[in-house]
Amino acid sequence: MIYLIITTSIINRFGLTDSKKRQEQYLSAIRETLRHLPEIITPIIVENNGKRDTYLDHFVHGNKPVRVIYTTNNNTVCNNKSTIEMMDIKEVIHEGNIQGNDTIIKLTGRYRMTSPDFFMEVIQHEKQVDAFVKFFNVCTQEFEEKNCVLGCFAIRTYQLALYPHWLMDSYLSAEVAFATYVRRLLGTIREIKNIGMECVFADNDYSPHV
Repeated sequence: MIYLIITTSIINRFGLTDSKKRQEQYLSAIRETLRHLPEIITPIIVENNGKRDTYLDHFVHGNKPVRVIYTTNNNTVCNNKSTIEMMDIKEVIHEGNIQGNDTIIKLTGRYRMTSPDFFMEVIQHEKQVDAFVKFFNVCTQEFEEKNCVLGCFAIRTYQLALYPHWLMDSYLSAEVAFATYVRRLLGTIREIKNIGMECVFADNDYSPHV
């Protein structure tokens, strides 16, 4: 199976803090992403500030409610939000009973997919490919072998479960840390040229398309 895990954090510890704007970004981006998501892919939203009722509880995909899993990982002391995101994803793998050979597409919740092309590429090649990654520096807008887009990628579940996420705190860049891990995989990597995604950076609202 293929799962789309949409990572969210309503109470933000990193970057700019504007709860109303953040809510608008989440609602708009997730709604747009689900519009492009094929029904064969199962979406799950994860939020990391504890179990409670939130505005994330009301999304629908293919006439079915989108499951929301709440964690408490935002309380973890670490240097960057990507470490927490990886902890959230691993909790979803466990709680959602996602199997090792399934494929997970990770998407940052405030980022919007602008077409179904990436999803269709994963569907078409996921039996033969272990990781779909764009090796690219989103700040310089240049392709780099040891840098990647963390906002959206796809990877085999067992390879993500084995990833030592605390390494992200040891690197200057979480993107470099993950790209280095993916490059060392023994499986097949498909290098993506265009994801079809609009980013929104938390620290300055910069919105590049990748």
